[in-house]
Amino acid sequence: MLRAIKLMYAFLRRLSGDDLYDLYVLNHKQCLKKHKLMSKKNFYQATLDKKWSGIKRCC
Repeated sequence: MLRAIKLMYAFLRRLSGDDLYDLYVLNHKQCLKKHKLMSKKNFYQATLDKKWSGIKRCC
């Protein structure tokens, strides 16, 4: 039962994007080109800037 709850929690985090920073840190550890690790605040700000920059309409 506890395992099912943990799996559901992990699924919901992935679905909502809540685990994006955790995935970023894992990728950073595996990356061969070492660059400075962004803080959580800077990471989410960069994510929002990327998402909302530019024109987002069809016409």
